[in-house]
Amino acid sequence: MGTQATRTHIDLRVIAQDPSVTGDDGSILTATVRVPWDRVEDGPRGPRFHVVDFDASSGQYRLHPAITGKDPYADASDTELVRSFAFHAQQVYTVATRTLATFESALGRRLPWGFPGHHLHLVPHAFAEANAYYSYEDRSLLFGYVPAVGRSGPVYTCLSYDVVVHETTHAVLDGLRRRYLEPGLPDQAALHEGLADMVALLSVFSMRPVVEQALGPADKNGRISGRQVTLERLRRGVLTGVAEQIGHVLSHGRGALRHSALDPPPANWADLPEFAEPHRRGEVLVAVVLDVLLDIWLKRLVALFPPGEDHARASLDRARAAEEGAKAATQLLTMLIRGLDYLPPVEFELPDLLYAVLLADVAVAPDDDLDYRGMLVDRFTRAGVTVPDDWEDKALDVEAPPSYLSINFAALRSGRDEVYRFLWRNARRLGLDPQYYTLVDTVLPSQRIGPDGLIVSESVATYVQMLELRAGELERISGLNVPEGIDPDTPIQLLGGGTLVFDQFGHLKLHLHKDLDDWWRQLRRLEYLQRTGRQDTRHRLGFSDGAARGQAFAELHNTETMSGEAW
Repeated sequence: MGTQATRTHIDLRVIAQDPSVTGDDGSILTATVRVPWDRVEDGPRGPRFHVVDFDASSGQYRLHPAITGKDPYADASDTELVRSFAFHAQQVYTVATRTLATFESALGRRLPWGFPGHHLHLVPHAFAEANAYYSYEDRSLLFGYVPAVGRSGPVYTCLSYDVVVHETTHAVLDGLRRRYLEPGLPDQAALHEGLADMVALLSVFSMRPVVEQALGPADKNGRISGRQVTLERLRRGVLTGVAEQIGHVLSHGRGALRHSALDPPPANWADLPEFAEPHRRGEVLVAVVLDVLLDIWLKRLVALFPPGEDHARASLDRARAAEEGAKAATQLLTMLIRGLDYLPPVEFELPDLLYAVLLADVAVAPDDDLDYRGMLVDRFTRAGVTVPDDWEDKALDVEAPPSYLSINFAALRSGRDEVYRFLWRNARRLGLDPQYYTLVDTVLPSQRIGPDGLIVSESVATYVQMLELRAGELERISGLNVPEGIDPDTPIQLLGGGTLVFDQFGHLKLHLHKDLDDWWRQLRRLEYLQRTGRQDTRHRLGFSDGAARGQAFAELHNTETMSGEAW
């Protein structure tokens, strides 16, 4: 009883990628991961996740035992791991819990879901279909499966570590930036897909046993040749794709889910029509991040070779090389997640991510001794995604120092009304037009630990501005012509907004915003929505795309369309 009362974490075994990936001994590659521990009931059901094993195709429901102090599958055979539905439940619960913990550790606080409620339902055998997606309406992650065909056994998406992380990331991002599911520029949907893939890939890299397999076989002393750690060999390792097994069973499958590491997007990707599709556009982000990961990993590996020795003829300990890869992945993943707090609440565009990651990293690690920020800027620039050279100086974008007269600093760290009072008093200084409807969406505290061990305390608030009018009225206000094909009487909704970051004393340190009266951006958005047929059921533009909110992911992950996600 005393041991349980003081326990904070528990070690559980998971399938480290999917059942098709094997270790040195030919058995399914597994790993033991440490996840936060709390009281867990049958289901399993904990404080944030509830496994509901209901199969809509067969109508069958299964209740699985709670996760206790000892892992019942620590020594289970491959057959038991694949066939035991209780293990399937443990797999999705463990991976989802680890993923949420990664986000909360990087952001320094508990994270809410995007829907009202505390439990995200995990449905490991939701339907007989090779698909998996996050559903806002159901408050669930739904994992499908492919029934046995001939000699091939069933294939379960819930057993793919990458797929579970990918879908959990969708749910987490929806809680962080819930308006990213509203109609916007193509980069916005691309972030959801690209970020989900990036987190999945880096999460896999963060497990040392998987990285060891990526490096190839070791000799009897556990060492590998220096030829196995060249840029090209690392790029073509087993971790360059996501969900290999699922991709191979689909007629429309592309093998691995992403070819981003093997076939980076061309330099002119932004001008190619196929890159307007969210998955292809998201691959740009994945390709950039994987290149940065390889840059960081190689830099760490070089330090392991004896000085002056030819790397191709030298050897190094495989476990040590894998450890450096896992460290690089963990650090890069933390940098990316930290940047999410600094994103604008609406109208995401790809440069926003680079800008946010850089600013967040400066706040925690000002020195950047290993030049991670320089590597990020270099790789993003090669992909055509840039920020101004003086990006750090432009972060506090105000015309004059803000006024704090009658502002309560304590309330500013948690109260939406107090943040709105701050906006009202400083509207002109912040470049805001107070005539537009303005809503403070969130006010959240953040505590992050830097490399020097000191805590960086911040408060992050987001606000949104809205304007509803007709297309003809927009022409009169902006002095610009609306895109061809939009009737002047078409109702449209325009969005603007920003993110305010306050330091530990309540002083404004960052203001990152997308102005509502940026008419060129608004017209680009309307042109994209009109061209791609994203009107709602009342033929309005910018309100919704006509589908239920959560069904956006069901459509994105529909394996029956070539543009969908090939699990």
